[in-house]
Amino acid sequence: MSNTQHIDDFLTMYNKLDRANLSLLANIYHQDVVFIDPLHRIDGLSALTKYFSNLYENLDAGHFEMKKVLQQDNTVSLYWTMYFSHSKIKAGKEVSFDGNSYLEYQDGKVIFHRDYFNAADMLYQHIPVLGGLINLVKKRATA
Repeated sequence: MSNTQHIDDFLTMYNKLDRANLSLLANIYHQDVVFIDPLHRIDGLSALTKYFSNLYENLDAGHFEMKKVLQQDNTVSLYWTMYFSHSKIKAGKEVSFDGNSYLEYQDGKVIFHRDYFNAADMLYQHIPVLGGLINLVKKRATA
């Protein structure tokens, strides 16, 4: 399977993924995957599946818009915007934020996945009071 097909499969899976079809993760991720984002480090497919199960518990909707894909050998960098709505964030209204993912493949599956994004854009600034403080700090930092 070509690198392009791996990327297409990865993107398709993420845009279809929900709490009812978490078994799709096994089609993309290696059993020994390491998944890192600004809030978590997860080792192994079983732990990653549990993480996504918890994540999708209150997620009402979510999808990714791909901005750019860079690949070389068994590595891929994806630049994206994520759109989601979650019952406990911003009163269930849609939130979007930009980020990128770095992937390494082994035996045709993702063995390493690291996401880079601003956790404040995703989560913190949408929490009452805390969001106001974050916005105040941002304004002062750029004044």
